[in-house]
Amino acid sequence: MKETLENVMLMGLGAMVMTSEKASELKDELLKKGTEAYNKGQAMNEELKHKINEKMKENVTIKVEKANLTKEELIDKINELSEEDKKEILKSLKAKKNA
Repeated sequence: MKETLENVMLMGLGAMVMTSEKASELKDELLKKGTEAYNKGQAMNEELKHKINEKMKENVTIKVEKANLTKEELIDKINELSEEDKKEILKSLKAKKNA
């Protein structure tokens, strides 16, 4: 009986040690796999950004047009602005004049 009880205790101790070892191995393996997946994802993300930038350069054209307004047209545009916007424009013009 004493021997059986001793064996049961030793088996329990062995199970704890074995569980600890397996948990440590599993943790290391999960960490390794997670790091690999993260690094692979970063590389894929950078590659995707590069491809998007290339496609944008190939397919997007930026055209800048300068509006040629007459004085009357400019006055009409200014009259469409809010009073607050008109005040800001006047303030900006005065500041440039005084500078």
